[in-house]
Amino acid sequence: MGVGFKSHSPPRQGGGTALRGVAVLELDYPELGEYAEKLVERSLRRISMSKMRRLHQEIVRIRDIVVRGEGLEECRKLLPRLRYLLAYIYGRLGGGEKRNFQEYMETLKRTIDALLHSQDPEKLREGVEKLYMFSEAIVAYHKYYEEGGRRGE
Repeated sequence: MGVGFKSHSPPRQGGGTALRGVAVLELDYPELGEYAEKLVERSLRRISMSKMRRLHQEIVRIRDIVVRGEGLEECRKLLPRLRYLLAYIYGRLGGGEKRNFQEYMETLKRTIDALLHSQDPEKLREGVEKLYMFSEAIVAYHKYYEEGGRRGE
């Protein structure tokens, strides 16, 4: 089963709707955290922490460029690289891991596409900050659930 990086809808067997990911840029900060926790609890806790950290490190790099004020063009160069990294990580995953990673991958792809289409430097900065906060929450909840954390403890 292959996942194309050109469309937002990966093929699925067995009918149903394809995963489309969540529009991270449309969520407020509390919703970002809630979605990150649910995503990790439901799917991503089975993905290795090193893969999650590698993605997060690339997102941190993009954020640092925007924070330093290096602008749209430098950010536009690095966002596609994040897509390549997603493709690489997805390709390295086993069958069950791929299914678990798909929603996160689609969410990041959707966010990257929205950021690439942004023409307003302020909106780009806000969007990259939201992407960073989401990624930070993913890594934090991944560690929490890796250590045996449970909801309600």
